[in-house]
Amino acid sequence: MNVQIERAQFEDAKIIADVFNASFYGDYIRYGACPGYNKTESSIKDSMLNHIVFKIMIGTEIVGAVSVKTVSDHSFFLGALCVVPEWANKGIGQQAMHFLDREFSGARHWALETPADKIQNHYFYKKFGYRVTKEYTDGNVVIAYFEHHL
Repeated sequence: MNVQIERAQFEDAKIIADVFNASFYGDYIRYGACPGYNKTESSIKDSMLNHIVFKIMIGTEIVGAVSVKTVSDHSFFLGALCVVPEWANKGIGQQAMHFLDREFSGARHWALETPADKIQNHYFYKKFGYRVTKEYTDGNVVIAYFEHHL
């Protein structure tokens, strides 16, 4: 499978909003709220002003997205890594993580959040060296805060 990952442009914002909404719809249904759901073209464009947003493509089809926020010179926050359901569990997320390792080769610290009961997410991120460093409640969702020190 030929996965390509590149920096998203403003003209990609509508499709990336659709990718986020498809990817996080299940979490919205499960928890009643999800910061990755209900995205609009405008909200994605706004995000692009403060985050580095990448599109994940199979051929010319955008099937996923990655959003990274710079915390400091060597510290980053992985705001989202999502793949639309029909392309999930095919190794695309793993390729995206390897891409981030190459793209941010100077990184010394990464952090991210995911629901504490999403065991599949925990398994995925732990494979890449992330560890839960704290848990807290946001609304009705217990959040696991992961960190990875390099």
